[in-house]
Amino acid sequence: MDNLNRYRICTEKADWRGICDINGVGFDSLGTDKEFEALPSYLEPDEVVFAVASGIMKQTITSNYFDAGPNTWLVVLTSERFLFLDAALLTSSIDSQSVRLDKVQAISASQGLLLGKIAIDLGSRLITVDNCNKDAVKVMADLANKWLKDLENGAKVPKDSPEMKEFKKKMSKTDEMASSVSELPSVNRTAAAIIATLLGGFGVHDYIWGAWWLGVPKALLTSITFFLDSSESFVLSAFLSLIVAVWVFVDLVRIFNGKYFVDKKPSTVANGLRGFLLLICLIGVAYSGYTLFSEIGDSLKKDNGKLASIREIVESYNQNEAAAEKSFDGTMFSIGGVVRSVEKNPFWGDYTVKFEGLGSLNFFNLIGKVTEIELKFSEKRGSELTKARKGDVIVSTCIGRGLFLGVYTAEKCKLKTIRQKK
Repeated sequence: MDNLNRYRICTEKADWRGICDINGVGFDSLGTDKEFEALPSYLEPDEVVFAVASGIMKQTITSNYFDAGPNTWLVVLTSERFLFLDAALLTSSIDSQSVRLDKVQAISASQGLLLGKIAIDLGSRLITVDNCNKDAVKVMADLANKWLKDLENGAKVPKDSPEMKEFKKKMSKTDEMASSVSELPSVNRTAAAIIATLLGGFGVHDYIWGAWWLGVPKALLTSITFFLDSSESFVLSAFLSLIVAVWVFVDLVRIFNGKYFVDKKPSTVANGLRGFLLLICLIGVAYSGYTLFSEIGDSLKKDNGKLASIREIVESYNQNEAAAEKSFDGTMFSIGGVVRSVEKNPFWGDYTVKFEGLGSLNFFNLIGKVTEIELKFSEKRGSELTKARKGDVIVSTCIGRGLFLGVYTAEKCKLKTIRQKK
């Protein structure tokens, strides 16, 4: 096999990025950082790693109790076997499986538009790893088939012969001249790209990879755009937002080609925060998806034609909270009452209307289950409230959000009528 000596040296150094470089594929440890750290302890003496890939594989009877359903596994092709590693989510234990190459009957790889899949046929069963880097699975399948043929012809892993020692010296000199990108095995381009995409406007990826002097101006520009937007200087705000967006896009290009990491090393604190921040980013994506579906659901809601007074809402929750939730939570209806105050949120710009008879005085809420009722109006709807004064009676169409910690909230409100106080 070509590059056998190079594979062996990279294995001895635990240089998994170097092995990917030999194979001409990108190194990606997203979801398998713990597996890569543990890999050296699972290798046998003189065992050489030829290729690595990560993907989704179903759990087996050897899986950890806390793991459920498919999980991300690290697949390793070595000179002896296929090795599979999966780190537990909540513990430090690692699941491991291995298949000796003499048991393998066929290896196949399929490539989709973005991801790939590798299948290892053992005759009695088929091991399939899906959602892998499509280039990595093709290389792994090709190398496996080629090495199996070499083994049939009596190929062996080279020992420490004088020629091998001389080759190591040459490789050592080459490594010293190599790009610093290959000297940063902790760099995770996918993680950096995700963080830059979601939080790049605040320069979070710059802080993590030790370039705070680039992160600070990004954060300042983003903060200024929020201030300008709240001041209705939309043109200047959009211009600064475009500058930040282009800057982050350039960072993404440099992240994928590796140039971004030159002369950058993650700080000790950043190494610990990287996984946490990535989790926060994923939570943010999930929350954004939930918000999107909620917005679509709200847009489909129609006014049920009911008009409820503030007193009616309070008494309904005090008498039967379950029945009140059915009537006033998640539905669109009209709410009427006497205004106590109209308040503007200084951060988000939306407006809140509160009503007399509640709050600190609680005139007609002796039981006290509902301590406040708040109607939320968007910033665009704020102009509708300019004529509302304390003591005026207003009627608004809103979507009820239910009672939480004594506060009943209704959102997406639209003002219908105002009756001025005489």
